Amino acid sequence: MFRDIGSWIRSFQQDPLRTLTEIAFMIAALLLSLILHEMGHAVAALKCGDPTAKWMGRITLDPRKHLDPIGMVCMFFLGIGWAKPVPINPNNFKNRNRDMILVSFAGIFVNLILFLISTFLYVLCYRGNGTVIIYLQEFLMILLSYNISLAVFNLVPVPPLDGYRIVNQVFFKGSLDRNMNAQTMQIIHFAFLFVCLSGILSNSFHKICNFFMLNTANLFANILNLGFKFV
Repeated sequence: MFRDIGSWIRSFQQDPLRTLTEIAFMIAALLLSLILHEMGHAVAALKCGDPTAKWMGRITLDPRKHLDPIGMVCMFFLGIGWAKPVPINPNNFKNRNRDMILVSFAGIFVNLILFLISTFLYVLCYRGNGTVIIYLQEFLMILLSYNISLAVFNLVPVPPLDGYRIVNQVFFKGSLDRNMNAQTMQIIHFAFLFVCLSGILSNSFHKICNFFMLNTANLFANILNLGFKFV
């Protein structure tokens, strides 16, 4: 879904209007996916008794409160990026271990819900026709791709991803953070970033995402009795 700069330039030279439309769809889908992911963490923290994110203005659709400009650019052109982390104070939680798990999973849960909704609407569009439907399908395909990608990626148990926090709380009761100093954590961050940018995991990652996209689309196609299968 993401491209390098050279690919964008060639695409713009061949079809400027089409390329600008695709860029607009990508930006809109990325903003929606990231903002709601971060809001999911903030709302979950508030429900669990910690108002820190609310006090910091993170329960909002305002992208300025959630997005890191450099992280956004990197995600758009490199396929990996980041948003501003949601501030939490675990001391405010009603049940620290349980609530840390709930707050960590909340962003992933939001992305999964968005994935299911956008996939259902994408399949539903096959009952319609016309230019508007074609553009809507294109946007929905981008949106569902981003959300399943964010959900799967954030489940990887490597800091600072949500999957790490979940594994840390479920299996180690938070002890991993106490046993690793800031320097070790930083080394892990850079090592994981290098692995992601190297493309070593790209093939496996795309296979996992495609598996969920195709099977979910076919499930909804069967429910809607469309009479064909996505491949």
